[in-house]
Amino acid sequence: MANSIILKSLLETIKWLFIWLTVAGLVLGVLSQGLIFDTSDGLDVLFIFALLMFQHRLKFDEHKNQIDIKLGAYFFKKELFTYSHHTIDTNSINTSSFRADKAISVIDINYTSAEGKLSTYTFRCFKQAKQAQLVVRTLSTVERVYTAKREEAEAEKTNSATVSKFTKIFPQHTILGNAEAKNNIPILRCALPLPDSKKNLVHFIVVCFALLTLFIAYSSQNWKSSFAFLVITYVSYYFARAIVCNKYYFIKTAPLSSILVNDNELYLPALLFTDKTPRTLTKQDIISIEAKWNYDYDSVEGSARKTKRSHLISLVFNTTKGQSIPLSHWSVDSKTLVFSLLKYKYPVSLDRTSQMVYPLKLHVGLFVFLFILIILVMNLEKVMSI
Repeated sequence: MANSIILKSLLETIKWLFIWLTVAGLVLGVLSQGLIFDTSDGLDVLFIFALLMFQHRLKFDEHKNQIDIKLGAYFFKKELFTYSHHTIDTNSINTSSFRADKAISVIDINYTSAEGKLSTYTFRCFKQAKQAQLVVRTLSTVERVYTAKREEAEAEKTNSATVSKFTKIFPQHTILGNAEAKNNIPILRCALPLPDSKKNLVHFIVVCFALLTLFIAYSSQNWKSSFAFLVITYVSYYFARAIVCNKYYFIKTAPLSSILVNDNELYLPALLFTDKTPRTLTKQDIISIEAKWNYDYDSVEGSARKTKRSHLISLVFNTTKGQSIPLSHWSVDSKTLVFSLLKYKYPVSLDRTSQMVYPLKLHVGLFVFLFILIILVMNLEKVMSI
């Protein structure tokens, strides 16, 4: 194989969507103005050039025995400036894995940093599955030297969790003074996963609002009302989802929607199981309790700074009497629940995932795309009338 493999990130691929949308808007605007450029058109051109120079890539150099991830601006392969540059020595890599979600390929690299801490880097790319698999396959065959520190780090990475490991990953939980074991942890029904049987209903409601938004944008030619209905369309998904889930997960024969924990038994309510039957379990009945977590950057109160904090994302109970549905951090006080389970010595695993803590950040990009689409629809009539 070649000495290096280069992968373009999903973010760099998405930039082409914005480039073509901006180009389309620029062409429509120029045609509607009678081939006359104005200041806004010049800004669009600058925006296009800025996007063209943007690069976010992973480079695996087998000769140098390292992985470089660079984010910055480049002009004809000449570096203008670098926003971030992350280097991972292949000798520090513990495990690497590849997974594909339709056209999106994801590489997870677990490694030990120079400070001796376990870290995970996740890289997403679009339609580059073969190159991504080749990177992971090559990394898995690279010879590594394991020192005593590395072995200790491996042991730390095992599935078994303790109270000390929990407080190490979630220090803010103890700082806030709410680290106490509770026997009753309520579940918010409206925040539970949307059942597959109800997805079409919710999607139909959203599509109706989306069509209404496009109609208003086309007929009124008013961007303010169009933007308002775009917001309503976005909110309609969560509103409809909350109503559907709240009704679906209310079980008349077993209405209790709380997890009960004590030293001897664990009660899981009926809404956590597809057969709608509650379980009272002993520790011997529990195979594992999988807690997934990841980092995110949260704003510091009273300051413009942001701090890196860990968040629990989902929790699943695997038992000899069936597997529960995933509990999201929106549906339950997940930190208190995990802390309580650990205090009562239930088998919990703390595994870091690449899943986003706040998917809203991804939705903002989609929101911008829809807004640009509305602007194009509003200008469509002007172009057709030329």
